[in-house]
Amino acid sequence: MGACIRTLTYDFEGNLSSMSKHIGGRKIASSHTSVIDSAFPIVHKAANLPEVNKIALGIIKQVGKTRGIRRLKFLPITGGWRLTVRSDSTVQEIYIYTDEPGRTKDILEAFFN
Repeated sequence: MGACIRTLTYDFEGNLSSMSKHIGGRKIASSHTSVIDSAFPIVHKAANLPEVNKIALGIIKQVGKTRGIRRLKFLPITGGWRLTVRSDSTVQEIYIYTDEPGRTKDILEAFFN
């Protein structure tokens, strides 16, 4: 299983921040470890799937308000999926490399909904 580490961020007054979390483990590429709240459960679930070999987290982008709509989009890539996860005001791309793309997609879609 891919052990994940979650680091919570606090603001200057000591309040828990709703910004990104940090995640790590043997399946997580170490060049970028920040993950948005909406994507954290997906990344954690994917890291614990035996067929997933590697997860690369993309840059977090600020977008306009979407009235709380969370969305998950899958785009096939060589060796897996490029996921686009959108929350109220942020969007992040996540690359998941897997031996079983169909099974991985089914599990993650069911988990997100």
